Amino acid sequence: MQKIYCYVDEAGQDTKGKLFVVAVVITAADRDALRHLLEAIEERSGKGRRKWHHTKPPRRRAYIEAVLAETRCKGPLHYALYRDTTDYATATLRTVARAITTYVQHQPYKATIIIDGLPRSQQQTVAVQLRKHGVRTHKVRGATEQTDVFLRLADALCGFLREAFTGKEPARQLLTQAIAAGYFSNVGG
Repeated sequence: MQKIYCYVDEAGQDTKGKLFVVAVVITAADRDALRHLLEAIEERSGKGRRKWHHTKPPRRRAYIEAVLAETRCKGPLHYALYRDTTDYATATLRTVARAITTYVQHQPYKATIIIDGLPRSQQQTVAVQLRKHGVRTHKVRGATEQTDVFLRLADALCGFLREAFTGKEPARQLLTQAIAAGYFSNVGG
């Protein structure tokens, strides 16, 4: 049985439902190698461990371009864009379920799901809801970007996708290229 790790972040609640983005990064056996790669990219780009919106635009771009230049980043990056909804919890759960289904492609698995900022008091409820969506959970927990490189990547993806979907250049053009190259899987709908 495959053991997968699913890292989740979202952005856009401040738009009051106009635009809501969920990013999901999924890793499996290659997790340690990918972790070291992402830490090196953070350092080289100058982004470091900072959140996306606390990072200067040239460093943001250097970071996201470096991630999208790595073939090892093809496959684990998933997202969904929602418009005109304030049901953030349902959108997030649906995105996680679709991302996992896309990633595992009908193979048996158990998922450890780490959601940015999820309080301990909600972890069991979220696990139950994910199981209702067909997700085979091993564990659901919360964490923050500061503690995990994969959550920092999910945070950066949310920021990058939000910029691209609001028409900001060069993010829009870079997203188009990344989708065409197979770096992202759109699991929204």
